[in-house]
Amino acid sequence: MKVSVIIVAAGSGRRFGYERNKLFYPLCGKPVLQHTLEHVFAAKSVREVIVVHAECDYHDIVQVTEALHPSVPVRYVLGGAERGDSVYNGLAATADDTDIVMVHDGSRPLAGPEWFDNALAVMKTSRAAIYAIPVKDTIKLRSGDSMYGTQSVRTLERSRLVAAQTPQIFHKELLLKAHEYAKKHHVTGTDDASLVEALGEPVTILAGDERNHKVTTMEDVPILEFYLQGPVEHRVGSGYDVHPLEPHGKLILGGVEIPFEKGLSGHSDADVLIHAVIDALLGAAGLKDIGTYFPDTDAAYKNISGVILLQKVRQILVENACRIVNVDVTLLAQRPKIKPYVSQMIANIAAALQLEPEAVSVKATTTEHLGFVGKEEGMAAQAAAMVIKYRSV
Repeated sequence: MKVSVIIVAAGSGRRFGYERNKLFYPLCGKPVLQHTLEHVFAAKSVREVIVVHAECDYHDIVQVTEALHPSVPVRYVLGGAERGDSVYNGLAATADDTDIVMVHDGSRPLAGPEWFDNALAVMKTSRAAIYAIPVKDTIKLRSGDSMYGTQSVRTLERSRLVAAQTPQIFHKELLLKAHEYAKKHHVTGTDDASLVEALGEPVTILAGDERNHKVTTMEDVPILEFYLQGPVEHRVGSGYDVHPLEPHGKLILGGVEIPFEKGLSGHSDADVLIHAVIDALLGAAGLKDIGTYFPDTDAAYKNISGVILLQKVRQILVENACRIVNVDVTLLAQRPKIKPYVSQMIANIAAALQLEPEAVSVKATTTEHLGFVGKEEGMAAQAAAMVIKYRSV
């Protein structure tokens, strides 16, 4: 039987709270979609893949997909207004000789290749099948339209309830019939099996797994990271940096160029604020210092922006199974006052580390004219950072 897999990747991810499609969110260093596609391409039974996408995501989805060098044909299809429309568009793009269609959420990154290969055997005797897991909580059916408030409720029989997962598996002609019926009779559903149910067709239930977790909100990320990386440690690091001041140079702090009669001297842009943050992050991850990764003897780092170095450090941490929680940095400088620039500094650091601005703190203090800082011979910065380190199981 020839198998086509439709990857539903056209959502906006509004509930997820990311600035773009949640499938591009870096989960343990790789986009969610990359995890998903790696498993699909590793399945021996799959003969073609249809990726249904939003128009604005096309180029990025192609880039993620092609980087995996798939050995099966991949088609890219524009999604529709609703999930059902997207799947129907993907269904129409499958090869004419396709026998079995498996519909899979792009946001389920832990469904391994066996989920696709093992399901094929049951399709010799079934026309539709889904993976599902038992429901653990008591489920109440509310009578009102609002989620909360006093209203009549009814308790459903938990022993008969299951939570559906993907991939969901169908004979192509049945799934096509179900979608056409749904369109004609205005039937809507949150999955494809519900459309098949509307035809009165039976559905085979296969044993799912809790780990086949879907990325829906940010709260799902730590769960998936745990499944991917194992137990975690919360680790703290500190960083300290100093640069001398010299006349007529550029003063760059937190990625912001600040008007001043003096500038900080260094091999790079001498952004003392960011350099302290870098060392704090490397320390929290149990790695070596900034000079090890970006030596001042390497011409490649001459005048390089601290923001670029910070982006590189974030990637180093990702590769070492670390997720940044927050950073806190204090500038020691007699002059100038940096208060007007702090919000932009925070924005620069947060963007480079892919953090929310609330996870970044930038402060400043003088030394009351004491020492090299007080004499305006230089500036210093000290930083603290917390990361989550994932340990393999």
